Amino acid sequence: MLQAIWDNIKGLYSLLVGMSITGRYLLSPVETIHYPRQVVADEIMASFRGPIQLTKGKKDPAQTRCISCQMCVKACPGHCLSVTKGDTKAPAQWLYDFSYCCLCGACVETCPTGALEFSHKVYLVTLTREELILDLLADLQKRAAILPESQPVPTANLAPPTVPDVESIGEPK
Repeated sequence: MLQAIWDNIKGLYSLLVGMSITGRYLLSPVETIHYPRQVVADEIMASFRGPIQLTKGKKDPAQTRCISCQMCVKACPGHCLSVTKGDTKAPAQWLYDFSYCCLCGACVETCPTGALEFSHKVYLVTLTREELILDLLADLQKRAAILPESQPVPTANLAPPTVPDVESIGEPK
């Protein structure tokens, strides 16, 4: 009998603790972004850890710093990286399967040359899983062609798509 009363008191205490946490968050400001009507601010995108990308070379931005040491491949728990060695130290092929990546950062931390970094690609959308297999060497070549070395790198790699207001859709013209 006494044990049942004590269990009820502990349950009531647990309920009150849970309700106080819920009440605290209920009164705090909303942090959700309603996507088509609002976009992610640049200061938030600067800290966003998106899919990994190769960093630009020190002398030539079209060349990677990667030396094909395979440390990132060994450190990756999701087995989403594939680096093929070339004739020189530079890799011949660098594939990254984002569908298996858990964004843990083990590959970025273990790279001895600092050849990997997280991108700030917030608006990465695909229709098929095969589109999530990314060729990072081709991506590096494309980024080097778009941004010359003298220009600063923006905080956002992609601009949000333009979408009409939800309220204006369906209104007669």
